[in-house]
Amino acid sequence: MIALLRRLSAVRMRRSSADAPTNDGTDDGALAIGDMLRRFSVLEPDEVRAASRSWMALVDVLVFCGGALAIGSWIWPGDIFGVQAEFPWLWLAPLLIALRHGSSIGLLAVGLYVGYWLLMARYGWPGIGDTQAFPRNFFVGGFGVVLIAGQFSDTWKERTRRMLATSSYLEERLKTLTKNHFLLRLSHERLEQDLLVKPVTLRETLSRLRDISMDRSQAGEPLPGAQELIQLLGQSCQLERAALYALDDDGVPILPAAAVLGSPSELSMQDPLLRHSLDEDILTHVQSDGMPDGADSSRYLICAPLLPSTGRPIGVLAVEKLPFLALNAETLQLLSVLTDYYADGVNLDAAARRVLTKVPACPPELALDVVRLHRIRLSSGIDSSLVALVFENDEVSLDILEQVKRLKRGVDISWELAGPKHHALITLLPLAGSAAVEGYLLRIEGAIRSQFGTGFLGSRVVMHTARIGFSPPAATLSHLVTRCAV
Repeated sequence: MIALLRRLSAVRMRRSSADAPTNDGTDDGALAIGDMLRRFSVLEPDEVRAASRSWMALVDVLVFCGGALAIGSWIWPGDIFGVQAEFPWLWLAPLLIALRHGSSIGLLAVGLYVGYWLLMARYGWPGIGDTQAFPRNFFVGGFGVVLIAGQFSDTWKERTRRMLATSSYLEERLKTLTKNHFLLRLSHERLEQDLLVKPVTLRETLSRLRDISMDRSQAGEPLPGAQELIQLLGQSCQLERAALYALDDDGVPILPAAAVLGSPSELSMQDPLLRHSLDEDILTHVQSDGMPDGADSSRYLICAPLLPSTGRPIGVLAVEKLPFLALNAETLQLLSVLTDYYADGVNLDAAARRVLTKVPACPPELALDVVRLHRIRLSSGIDSSLVALVFENDEVSLDILEQVKRLKRGVDISWELAGPKHHALITLLPLAGSAAVEGYLLRIEGAIRSQFGTGFLGSRVVMHTARIGFSPPAATLSHLVTRCAV
């Protein structure tokens, strides 16, 4: 009998572990999930599982308690409950049931004992001793022991549910993170492959183009830094064989080439693709619409004029060879942006004249980049922004100003305006939209707060922003300077 009871208990243990929930949650959210799962039983079919567990609990009560009474009647026929015994062995069955199923089922087992005693006393059945008086202390003590065991079981069941909920949620999160990590690794490998052919970012490329055009603009050459330019274009756009030619006042290419990449052939002046590019002042390629007759037989794949914002083209780029997959819209757009950016740098005086006339104190490189980025916004839809921070003329505010100046990124251009009451720092953020501006301001404010213990509001720093490309460059910059002076 005891072996049978042990086997029944082992079977119930396995069933219970199989029915245990496997989904879980972590931290505060995990506890909420655990409570929800406990209350609404979403982990398994509620009605079927709950009914099955209830019936199994009732079966356990009848089997364990009935078996205990049967054993008691066999061993102690004159005192089935063991009221006069040295140890109340009969209470082991309700105690085990309470530990197994909780306090409510344990009390049901106690009620079964009480009911059985009352029936035996009412009908005079033998087995309850010499006296028919109800053994109050015996049953109250057994009730207390079973209640304590049941409460212990309920408490640990609740903790187990929460732990299962937590572990299941963490398992789900781990699976999600594993998948995301796998995708991130694939993305990282793809980026590494792309960087093999495009080793610099767009911002780094624009910064290098700015240095090429600005540092050598006084050299007297028609295309200053041409060799560095074509090498940079080769890295960014995967060019394999190309040549860069300057143009005279009549728009005719000047021989020999100002810079070459690879081993290009001699310039064919009558090439239909080249002639169409020079006549229309637009970038053309072999797949362009509206090409003249004979363009299919052109030796060039791409012809791109170096066209500044104002004035005529100053040069032309003739590309003879590049990878097949590199001839796409992204490469053509990037090539157009880079060549025009360089042309604006060479044609500094003409491009920035209007801005400098409107705002004479503006640094030439800032005026030039405002014009460049205005053109990029109109042609390619890439946003750029101006951010102005206005500081008071006290000692602490000037210290904050110096800290902000040290936080400038390499590609940004700053302009400090000193007035009688305020100091303003205007920073140009190339290729930065509204989200990038917000991130820039949060980074600046975080650095100020960490060093000075206060943010923009506590430091009385006033912020102004302006987006480039929605008004003429001179008007945009002039209006921002006026706002800073108020």
